[in-house]
Amino acid sequence: MRRWWEGRGKSEKAGEDPGGTEGGGGDPSGSEREERTDVLRSAGTDVIPDRAPGALERRASIPGHLIVVEGPSSLRGQRFALSPGETSIGRTKDCHVSILEGSVSRDHAALVSEEGALVLVHHSRTNGTFVNGEPVDDRQRVFDGDQIQLADCVVLQLEAPAHRAPLGAVRARTLREAMEARVDLDERIEREFLRDGSFLDVDVVDSFGMKSAEPRSERVVVSFERFRAFVMRTVTQHRGDVLNCNGDEVMSFFVSADDSVAAGKAIVTGLVRFNESENLLDRPFRVRAGIHTGRSAVDLASGIAYSPVVDASGHLQKAAPVDGLLISEETARALSSREGLVEVQVSGKNFAEAYRVQIGSQ
Repeated sequence: MRRWWEGRGKSEKAGEDPGGTEGGGGDPSGSEREERTDVLRSAGTDVIPDRAPGALERRASIPGHLIVVEGPSSLRGQRFALSPGETSIGRTKDCHVSILEGSVSRDHAALVSEEGALVLVHHSRTNGTFVNGEPVDDRQRVFDGDQIQLADCVVLQLEAPAHRAPLGAVRARTLREAMEARVDLDERIEREFLRDGSFLDVDVVDSFGMKSAEPRSERVVVSFERFRAFVMRTVTQHRGDVLNCNGDEVMSFFVSADDSVAAGKAIVTGLVRFNESENLLDRPFRVRAGIHTGRSAVDLASGIAYSPVVDASGHLQKAAPVDGLLISEETARALSSREGLVEVQVSGKNFAEAYRVQIGSQ
């Protein structure tokens, strides 16, 4: 099961006392322990007992917090201290506010202190950032109480008393306007990007071993580039769209499940000729492939897709035999014929049924 969030350091839920320090003179009562251990915990910030040397000064220097008000249940209520200079927000562990959720970009946004103002800077090229429901194209000044939304699933409340909005300042939209904008955005996503189709994931088996066995790097580069070109040609010939190439893995989208299976079979059978005529390495290219079918948000122009359907095709690919193709039950139901399908068990994966596609003499 995917973990929704992984913090870079320690954090606390809003309103909770992290509790407890050790000291001489026996175990203090609960109230005494709370008084003696009024601490601040935040991602990337050490635990600071209030009587430690310099604790009050360090607490006073923290410019505010971001509080998770919408998002994964394990993260709601968490408070993240803002850094005095820049507070990074994203999916990686290195971010000050680290949110391990698929639609949050690795480097999504940042809060930056600039000449006494607090500015939200949008970084992601694929996922939106909003302030009080209004999209941020580049950068926008923010104030205490503002809500920062990441993509369509995470909302952070800004708590920064030193950055209250000036009296009479024009704020972002009202709540009603923000909700209207969100409805409009959802309708646009559904109209322009939601698609039913099949995802084919193809990956090279032991690509590291193939590369390390060849001393001439130019032969490695040329061979792998030729392989990707071969897969992309095959996908295009079967009316598919290549979404992205991640290292030696190629993901593609097909409107027709029949086309996706035909492309997967053609890639596997075409490897024999490819290895004979185009591969410059001593070891042959071998692949695993998987296909899953369903509804996803797909941007064909940018080659990007967001959906558990995409992840599921990757799980099937990893479970497939060498030079083999596994498909899900959803894909099998969408085929015009089930001929050549062999039911298999996929251990540890979230599939009730999966099928191996017979290819050639398999």
